[in-house]
Amino acid sequence: MMNSIEQLNCSKKILVTGATSGIGYGVCEALLSTGIKVLAFGRNKQPIEHLEGRFGELIHFVSADLSVTKNIEPHIKSFHERYGKLDGMVHCAGLEETVPLSLLSNNRVKEMFDINVFSGIELLRICSKKTISNDQASFIFISSVMGALGQAGKIGYCASKAAVLGMVKSAALELSKRKIRVNAILPGIVKTPMTEKLFAGLSEINVKQIIEMHPLGIGEIGDIVPLVMFLLSMEAKWITGQSLVVDGGYSIQ
Repeated sequence: MMNSIEQLNCSKKILVTGATSGIGYGVCEALLSTGIKVLAFGRNKQPIEHLEGRFGELIHFVSADLSVTKNIEPHIKSFHERYGKLDGMVHCAGLEETVPLSLLSNNRVKEMFDINVFSGIELLRICSKKTISNDQASFIFISSVMGALGQAGKIGYCASKAAVLGMVKSAALELSKRKIRVNAILPGIVKTPMTEKLFAGLSEINVKQIIEMHPLGIGEIGDIVPLVMFLLSMEAKWITGQSLVVDGGYSIQ
């Protein structure tokens, strides 16, 4: 049986958001390493320059603010016209904030929904068109275990990540006629720049408590990327509409 790396061959083309850091960067690097062409969305091109140096024209970077959804479609159409149809998408871009309900602003909640939910729906709307993607494409959304369980101080974030789970189920049903798969991955705390920013605003005691809530410790980017690669491959052709938890045991306590 071929593994997921072998299943993803160089003829594939995958869109990745949040490509300049964290899980998104790790996914880009893994895809490029297999010879897959990547349309990478992000805000800060500097980290991508390293990948461009290693993989050349395999990576096509777009600097765009995904909260402005009208910016998305022209870039995807341009990529499609030049390179052909997409075979998948991995939506990693996201915003997180920990703040008590009494201090939570409506504007900040909207900002989180703009990136975590609305941009994902717009990406899915565009990428699922017959003219843009191949049949049997795979669309993956990085949600969070917090979207399934909730956590104090994260009402806006948890609400947005929970919305992703409902969207994934509905989209999986609607797109099944083309054998397109739509799934969500729900990580626990993973060592990323976003996590570093979160920990920087907490006391050492609070950080220790968060780490201890994960029986296997907090995760690495490399703990998430293999599942992404598997779901993009045809080895996962019978998996759709699922919310797959990868959280070091956080959710079983």
